[in-house]
Amino acid sequence: MMLSVLTLCSMFNTDDSGDLGGYWHLTRIDTLETGGITDIPESPVFYSVQGAILEVKNINTGVKIIFRYNHTDNRLYLTDARFNQREQGDPLITDVEELKPYGINKLEESFAIETLNGSHMVLRSEMLKLYFDKL
Repeated sequence: MMLSVLTLCSMFNTDDSGDLGGYWHLTRIDTLETGGITDIPESPVFYSVQGAILEVKNINTGVKIIFRYNHTDNRLYLTDARFNQREQGDPLITDVEELKPYGINKLEESFAIETLNGSHMVLRSEMLKLYFDKL
């Protein structure tokens, strides 16, 4: 009986996010064009990855945004940005300005994954390099 329960649970656990999975704290942003570096160890911005969803949130404002993501060949693709507001049907985001406070500068953003291990992640877009610590 116990084996049946474990097998059934594993059939429904489709989280294959691998090393990307978990809770990440944004701690630094580099601006590639100007060479500017902003250390933000007290940043309220977090990325959370589980299953097919990547969520970004600001713990000070409570704003949560969800994306569909694809992690392929050391690249991370974010699409279908929506406010995480279940009661309103998760409204689609159409203004990229809503995403910029999270280091995302396009409605469909692509990052090169420069580092991804059990404790650190570095993502590079066309404009920014984002540094994260895993919690």
